[in-house]
Amino acid sequence: MPQVCVVVPTYNEAGTIGELLEALESLGLDLHILIVDDGSTDGTIELVEEASQRHGNITLLERGEKLGLGSALRDGLKAALNLGVELVVTMDADLSHGPLELPRLLERASPHRIVLGSRYVEGGRIEGWSLYRRLVSWVANLLARLLTGVPSRDSTTGYRCYGVEAVRGILPHLRGVGYELQVEILSVAHRLGVEIVEAPITFRERRRGRSKLGLGEMWSFLRTLLRLFLHSGEAGRALRFTLVGLSGLLVNEVVIWLLTELVGLYYLLSGAISAEVSIVNNFLWNNYWTFSDRGAGGLLSRFVRFNLTRALGIALTLLLLKLFTELLGLHYLLSNPLAIVIVFVFNYLLSFFWVWRQPPGGEGGSATS
Repeated sequence: MPQVCVVVPTYNEAGTIGELLEALESLGLDLHILIVDDGSTDGTIELVEEASQRHGNITLLERGEKLGLGSALRDGLKAALNLGVELVVTMDADLSHGPLELPRLLERASPHRIVLGSRYVEGGRIEGWSLYRRLVSWVANLLARLLTGVPSRDSTTGYRCYGVEAVRGILPHLRGVGYELQVEILSVAHRLGVEIVEAPITFRERRRGRSKLGLGEMWSFLRTLLRLFLHSGEAGRALRFTLVGLSGLLVNEVVIWLLTELVGLYYLLSGAISAEVSIVNNFLWNNYWTFSDRGAGGLLSRFVRFNLTRALGIALTLLLLKLFTELLGLHYLLSNPLAIVIVFVFNYLLSFFWVWRQPPGGEGGSATS
């Protein structure tokens, strides 16, 4: 079993830190436990010091003030590199990450890999969360996948196992100081070609204290996602998708004119044919340009899915046009572009998550390599 450093950020976790440390010690693994504390005032520091006297493998890194979760993780990862370990695990101090599940992450670990303890792959689950908490987490992970291109189902999980070589490559590129660092790490890793896999865990609501994720952290998370999007290949992907859509409009106009004016077909028949020609045009460009790095299934299955999304898009456009014009009282010339913009986003989401979906790194496979 490789040597492992477990990094645990703490801020006022006296209610659970002692139980967590004893649970980790009971695993019988070759662990070095590093507590990174941000100025706890509830006795957390004293409890860690007492535990370190009983167990020689516990170290306390006191930072003296609350500097943020991401900052604590960065300092913890840096300190772990100096210990000569092969793997670095990060986990929460509130027992929401079960210590008994640590061996499952270690089984899949390697020096150049990141293993995510995932709530959203087969076998993973969440206990004790409200519908609101589940919705916030789902939206956050959806945005993370869409804006960074990282295919992992659970990009916001804090229960992870890093290979030291992965840590060395990632650390110099990190900027986040808060909760947003979780996604930034994966975005950087994905860009650098680090392998990312997921292993199922059960996430339990904290038994004591309260969550430290507030509105400020959420806002910082969204700003970081936007920054990562603009500096990742996903911004270019969205631009390519837009250009392909414009090319499809041009193809549609040219074909309907040729069939109606030169061939003599009825204009509605010409319109139907030109619509399918533009769909084929858009599919080919998207398949071999916009989404050339993605896509599950064969070419034919992707083409069928693409046609279905466009049929849904047409129906949604007409529905929104009617809604905006007749129910909201907007002029149809204003309703139409509004409907088109909304359906453009709808089509992009379906193309990204369904037509050219990318399998995540579940228990049996890797997310990226």
